[in-house]
Amino acid sequence: MVSEPLHGFVLHRRAYRETSYLTDLFTLEMGKISAVVRGVRGNKSDKKSLLQSFQPLLFSVSGKHELRNLNQLESNGRMLNLGGHQLFCAMYLNELLNRLLPKEVPHPELYEYYFQSLILLQSDCEVEPCLRQFELILLDELGYGIDLLHDFETSQPVEPDINYCLVLEQGVTAIGAGSIGSNCFSGQSLIAMGNDNWTTDSLKCAKYITRTALAHLLGHKPLKSRELFQQTWTKSGFRKSEELK
Repeated sequence: MVSEPLHGFVLHRRAYRETSYLTDLFTLEMGKISAVVRGVRGNKSDKKSLLQSFQPLLFSVSGKHELRNLNQLESNGRMLNLGGHQLFCAMYLNELLNRLLPKEVPHPELYEYYFQSLILLQSDCEVEPCLRQFELILLDELGYGIDLLHDFETSQPVEPDINYCLVLEQGVTAIGAGSIGSNCFSGQSLIAMGNDNWTTDSLKCAKYITRTALAHLLGHKPLKSRELFQQTWTKSGFRKSEELK
């Protein structure tokens, strides 16, 4: 039984039996939880209108198992106004959290950064630094953080004029000066990335590193948010953006 109120967001909802929803929520106090919201489908109840992504919520749950019951539910602030490109990016964050977070393990710092990321996306910020930073923080919270400032084989600081490659679950290590390819980064880019200095080179470096590390955790099942983004942008006739490719 969980009696205290929880602060959270809906990550995903789907129909459950005839009148209910099964929801996955990201909460400040308990991390990711799954809960049934009973008797709200097919009517105009306040609960149904609140069960939207990017709506800050205050609610309570009951039950002793991983699938809980959602009880009291109310708004905890204005729904974040996201549209277009920013909406797809926010959907991508939700899907990463829902796919990768274990159930009922609190991640309060990640929760706060997720909330701040949504606010940044709402403000029409440059989305790529926001996404790359979130991916790095998520990897760190999951125990797969990457030390970008030290060679894992020698423990020596990364040098700006040396090239490095990524070794999954190990870190970065120096490679030959003439090496080329996608898994080859300048020390200067890694240092910039490690210090949150987002340049064209450090963003390119970050994209490869985070995508490689996340793909290892996500497995072969593709991300629906990325597929939807690419399909929508193709149908609209606009050039595909690089952030979610």
